[in-house]
Formats: sequence, C-alpha cells, structure tokens
Amino acid sequence: MKPFQIKGRKGWHAEVRLANGRKARRSFPTEEAASAWMAAGTPVTPKEGPAPQFGGPSNIRLGSLLWEYASRYTLAKGGCAAELTRINHYLKGAKLPPLALHVDELGRRTLLTKPATTVPEGWKAYLARRQTRSARTFALMHRLGAKLCSEVTSGDIDTLHATMLADGLSPSSVQKEIALLKHLFNVAIKRWNWKGFENPCLDIKLGGSVKRFVTVSEEQMQALLRATAQCDNPLVWPLVELAISSAMRKGSLLALTWSNIDLEGRKARIWGKGRWVDVPLSQRSVEVFRRCPRVDTNVVFPMSSNAVDMAWEGIRERAGQPTLQFRDLRHIAPTMYSRKGATATTIMRLLGHTSTRMAQFYIDMNETDVVSEMDRLDAASSQSAPALPPVYDPQGPKKHPRARKASGAKGLTAQEASEHASVAQADPVERAQQGRVEPGREAASAACSEAQAPEGASNVVYLRRPAQRAA
Repeated sequence: MKPFQIKGRKGWHAEVRLANGRKARRSFPTEEAASAWMAAGTPVTPKEGPAPQFGGPSNIRLGSLLWEYASRYTLAKGGCAAELTRINHYLKGAKLPPLALHVDELGRRTLLTKPATTVPEGWKAYLARRQTRSARTFALMHRLGAKLCSEVTSGDIDTLHATMLADGLSPSSVQKEIALLKHLFNVAIKRWNWKGFENPCLDIKLGGSVKRFVTVSEEQMQALLRATAQCDNPLVWPLVELAISSAMRKGSLLALTWSNIDLEGRKARIWGKGRWVDVPLSQRSVEVFRRCPRVDTNVVFPMSSNAVDMAWEGIRERAGQPTLQFRDLRHIAPTMYSRKGATATTIMRLLGHTSTRMAQFYIDMNETDVVSEMDRLDAASSQSAPALPPVYDPQGPKKHPRARKASGAKGLTAQEASEHASVAQADPVERAQQGRVEPGREAASAACSEAQAPEGASNVVYLRRPAQRAA
C-alpha cells in the first residue's frame, strides 16, 4: 500500500497493518516521509483496550458469571426475586450458595446468601411435585452452571430450550430463561470487554409470550371469597380483596405503607416496574383499607411472599379452583370495568401503565362477550331461523348410491318417492300389468338381487341387467 491523500485534509497519510490485525495510521507533510515511515515497519503500537473482566470467557464459569451479574443488574430490577430464583439453579452447579433479596426498613436492597431453612409441611408437597416435573431441566441447568463460559455453545441453549418445553414449562417461562442468558452474554461482550466472544443465544428463536386472560364467574367468585374468609390470618382477606378491586400486584401490595395511602383523595402510591405510580382506589378498595387490621408497623401487610403463596394454595383448593393463580386476581377488576364501558384511559390508570396498549386488550370483546352478543342479535332478529338439517344417525338405514338412479326416482319429491317405493314392493306380475316392467325381467332382477344381497341388508336394492338373448 502506498501513501495517499484525503480530500479536505492536508498532507500525506500512511497506513500499515500490525501483527495483531489492527491498523495504524499517521499523517506526514510529504509523500517521502510517509513512505519512509511505512518502510520502517510498525513504529507505533496502538493503545490496547482494557483487559476483559473476570479473565474472559475461558477463566470463569457460567454460575460465577451469573453471581456477578446478579449484583450488578438483577438487584436493580423490579422482578429481582423471580430472577434470583432462576439464577440460583446455575449457582448450584458452580457450587455457590444461593442468593436472596433483602430490603431494609429504608427500602434499600442488598443481596445475601440464602441460609438453609426448613421447608414448611404445607409447602413440601408442592415443591416435591415441581422438582419431579422439572427434574431434567434443573439437572441441565446445574451442568451449564458448572461449565466455562467459553464452553457454552448454541447447542447447549437449544437443548435447554427443548428440555424446558418437554417438561411442560410455559412458553413465557422458557422465554424469560433464555432472555436472562442472552442479556448476560451481551453485557459481557459490550460492557465487560469480552472481544471475540460470540453470544450462544443469538440464533434462538422464541415465540411471543401468551397473554393470560382468566374469567371468574359469579359463583366462582363467591366460592373464592368464602374460602378466603376461612383463613386464620386476618390480613389475607383484605389482601385478596384489594388484589381484586384495586388490580395491584402482589409485590406492590406487600410493599404498600400506610403513609402512601390517601383515603380521602382515594389513591395509593405504589412502587411497581421500577417507578412510583399513583393508583386510583374504588369505593370498595377504600372500605377494605378502613377495615384492614393495623399492626405496629407502617407496612400495611407485614407478610412474606412465601406466606402469601402458602395461604393462597389452601384458598384455591377450598374454592375448587386449583389452577387459579394469585396474579389472575389482577385481571378481574379491569375486565369488569371494560364490560361496563370503561375507557382505555381509565383502565390504564387502574393498572398503573404508561400506555393504553394493554388496556385495549381488556376493552376488546373476549369470546364470552362475542357469544352473548350473537345470542342477543339472534333473539332480536324478526326473520325466522331456517330449518335445520336432519340429524345424522350412523346406525340408521343406508341406501346404495346407485339405487336412486337405477330406480328412476331421481328428481322426485318426497311424496312421489314414497309412492315409488310402495310400487317397488308390489308383486312383479301386478307391476307388469301396470305396464312398468316385463315379468321376466322383474323376476330375473329379483333373482340377482337375492343372490347378491348380503345378509341383514334388507334396505339395499341391487339391480342387475339380464344377459341379452341372441336373435
């Protein structure tokens, strides 16, 4: 390569490629000076970038990298507790203690190693079912956590994706798991200077998450409230009621304080999705807050998330709704208000969202509403409904496909077809006298029918044309 000039710039420019693959460029006043610099080889070594953190992908295991990721990124997320649960599966493979979120009285977050605790009796059966159902997935996560990051391949991520689906995990759970690993490796490449490392999750195609839309009938709601009233903890009843009437999330309800509730102004200030939101309160929500028992703390519901899960497990079993989740209660209020004609802005404010995109989902008629609307329109129609076709009876009499054409009954009305059938059952001589068919041909046809007809097929008529006689 020779020295060159750049339009708009003075002097001559020289460029050489170094041994590490990078390029070095300098400017000179004359072409001779630039040529001399290029002939000298590599007089200038460009400044190298910072070294990769944690020694790069060949010196740290996936579980250890997730430990670092949790302290730098997971701690600041709104779903910190749920993501820590996913991370802890990989930490076990790397022989690291599990992490837990701790929030002090001032609301400050820290990560602590989770101490070994005794599982309550009421929770053992649920954990045993979950461990059994997802045993293959958890074992695969443990193996991945023990691998060096440089050894994790796209095939490993494909296997994890397929195993989670095969174990019956929801597409939403699979999507969150792969998204966690994908963001982890992107951070390592862009922020932790892992040059030359390729993200093994880039080619994984994930489907969109399915919106969970649950409707609860009036009978189911009453059964749910009766089961809630049977709970020994006096805080569970108002917690469930507020989850239904105010559409607050479980985490927001557990973090709610009395100082952030304005019963006169009918609003509550909650922390959700990384920001403060003012949620409007209905008359029922205000009444529930007034009846809620107060304890010696500013927190409205001094309960742990695990305690709420255990209480809810018993409530939904007593109510006969074992698949109803606590987060489904959040959808009841916006569904009810949308059916009564609430605007998208009203539902958006109730849910604490910043746009009406999700609110429009509640306003759009669901399947039950469409069926009810069609019934109303059918009842209001002045025209009579057309006659329905006859019900097909698989055990009923069947007619040979050629019988109608051969008998000459094609195009006859129902009455004519009935008369034609009665004549077909008459004596052959009588039919011959009526001029319909010759006795000899009728006898031959009948003989063929009796010879060919299967046993039990009395309703099937087989017609055979007799052989032509020679002249």
